[in-house]
Amino acid sequence: MPIIDFHCHLDDGWGDEPTPGRDAFIAAMDQIGVDKACIFTLQGFYRDTQAANERLLQHANAEPDRLIPFVTVDPKLGDIAIQELDLYLGTGLFRGVKFHSWVQSFAPSIVHETMSDILDCVSQYDVPVLFHDGTPPYSTSFQIADLARQFPKAKIVLGHAGLSDYVFAAGQLAAELPNLYLCCCGPKAGELPYLIQCAGSEKVLFGSDFGIADWTLLADRLDDVQCANLSEAAKESVLYKNAVRLLRLAD
Repeated sequence: MPIIDFHCHLDDGWGDEPTPGRDAFIAAMDQIGVDKACIFTLQGFYRDTQAANERLLQHANAEPDRLIPFVTVDPKLGDIAIQELDLYLGTGLFRGVKFHSWVQSFAPSIVHETMSDILDCVSQYDVPVLFHDGTPPYSTSFQIADLARQFPKAKIVLGHAGLSDYVFAAGQLAAELPNLYLCCCGPKAGELPYLIQCAGSEKVLFGSDFGIADWTLLADRLDDVQCANLSEAAKESVLYKNAVRLLRLAD
């Protein structure tokens, strides 16, 4: 069964800690059996976003059949962020957008005007936007879901499906909102059937957060899916088909 990891990071480091380089990243994908990975920045959440986006493009261009880059911008910069986002999405090389409002230090409601323009932009390009969720004060699942409620044309993904404290709420919110999806990057094997029962197997995507730590994180996250006692059809949707549809990889 092919596998797409919808939540990975590929950068030069995380704070003062080194992270796996591209060769180690690809080697881990091969070792675990992951066909493609969506890659996000790390340093771009607290440093120069343009430099971070360019690094992601370099990685993706080196492995175009394996790596799918997501762009990030800083919504606190207003029009500059919108222009940067439009520029990068306009290349057709980025297949999604990633925000980490906890690390980027913004609450969606505080940058509402800019976020409104950002979500209008991603809707026009028809790409998903994945938000870190599950950690207050800026990134609760309720805050991110509220954006999906306000902007029904945007495809919004809860990047951790509630993480731990908000898993129950994340399932309920995804069931309520047609444009809200769940990346099971954090919930354990015992919680995955609940998310699928609540929101539907077509709303849940596999993600690992690999790149922040070594290959064992990717293996652990995949085990959570493999051990969740899902039907083969549901497992294929979570591991592959939902990502293909959201990323429009068949286009």
